[in-house]
Amino acid sequence: MSGRVLSRGEAFSLLAEELEALPHIASPREHALFALKAIAGLKHEDIALEPHEKLSQSETLRLDGVLERARSGKPLAYALGEWYFAGRTFFVDETVLIPRPDTETLCSVALRFCNDRPGALRILEIGVGSGACAVALGLELMGRQAELVGNDISREALSVTSANAKRHGIALKLLHGSMLDPLAADSRFDLILCNPPYVAEEDDVDDSVWRYEPENAYRVPAGQPGTYFHRLLAESAGTFLSPGGMLALEVGYNQADEVEGLLKGNGFESVAVTQDFAGVQRVVSAIWPG
Repeated sequence: MSGRVLSRGEAFSLLAEELEALPHIASPREHALFALKAIAGLKHEDIALEPHEKLSQSETLRLDGVLERARSGKPLAYALGEWYFAGRTFFVDETVLIPRPDTETLCSVALRFCNDRPGALRILEIGVGSGACAVALGLELMGRQAELVGNDISREALSVTSANAKRHGIALKLLHGSMLDPLAADSRFDLILCNPPYVAEEDDVDDSVWRYEPENAYRVPAGQPGTYFHRLLAESAGTFLSPGGMLALEVGYNQADEVEGLLKGNGFESVAVTQDFAGVQRVVSAIWPG
């Protein structure tokens, strides 16, 4: 951009035009607004009412860097270093999956259960990743006595989780390890939620996913079905649930029926399937009778 400082209106027009030309960027105008909020703290009304106000030199340089990374094919979330989820903004990098609207359904199911369950709560998110879901849930439960725990197999991901918990002022205890492995044998939770890897070895993903997002966060081990981790949790999560506690699992397309059967076959009751915003069966939840 040859070092020229842009006005707010020019910056928005440039971003929208550049993002529209990139095939891996959906909703370019919406994402241009989000990018300007992340880069310069601007809201839509700031751009609309004062389009001639200039960005600072540092903001212009950051915009240049974001566009350069996006042009290379990098997802906009990673180009910015942050992304939105459930109405809030979270740090992200290439050690964690980009939070997606699909997973807001998992949060909604979890929150509904918490609101209906009286007393203190102990909540575990397995494979916490960026922490977006756990932190968003904690923010919705402010004022309740709720202990939040998250674990992940990736220490790098846990660093991102920790940064997001601090950013939003949420106390979140973090454990390193795979699935239920890091839990003490006497641990009990009112709610366990998980968005496990559910893409099988033979299943395709978008180019921007396989090029940039951490494969072990979305793909199951080679030779295993997409419901591999769902089966593990259906078989073992009850050990760590209090009577009447809930297990809530995000599932891939066409996996809900199988996961429903796994939960019923392992002693869970009140199994329910919840659709996401696109009408896809996205979350399977069930109650542990104890």
